[in-house]
Amino acid sequence: MHALPKLRLVHTRRSVPQPSDRQEPDDGQAVRILIVEDEAIPAMLLEEMVEDLGFMVCGKAVSGPGAVMAAEDYRPDLILMDIRLAQGTDGIEAAIEIRERWGIPSVFMSAFSDKGTMVRAEAARPLGFVGKPYDETRLKIALDAALKTLGEGHG
Repeated sequence: MHALPKLRLVHTRRSVPQPSDRQEPDDGQAVRILIVEDEAIPAMLLEEMVEDLGFMVCGKAVSGPGAVMAAEDYRPDLILMDIRLAQGTDGIEAAIEIRERWGIPSVFMSAFSDKGTMVRAEAARPLGFVGKPYDETRLKIALDAALKTLGEGHG
């Protein structure tokens, strides 16, 4: 049997990140990112963008409780968290619980940026916010800023 190449859903300048592109924290390991997104196609697109930027996707979840379990199992460095999730669950509540239990920060992603949502989101002490629809440039800016904040917190 022949393996088929991975189908690309996002056009990028090159199909495979180069070793020099790999984003690494101070300990030399690739930055591990958990993606929490309840819509399948946006989740796949986001995974490709994150990998194309040189990060490692260590897991995915679609609901708040799923995000908490995945954070416990995978212990990512950072979480890309949608605010409104499947089964009527809330990414903000999940991010707060994850931050309190394991100290893992989140970058929120949402089409909803109304004042009430933003005020609630602050309780999770997020490292950033990416409005939807997101693209690779906006995602890179948000992740770079989050990693800079993480680096300052560890140094």
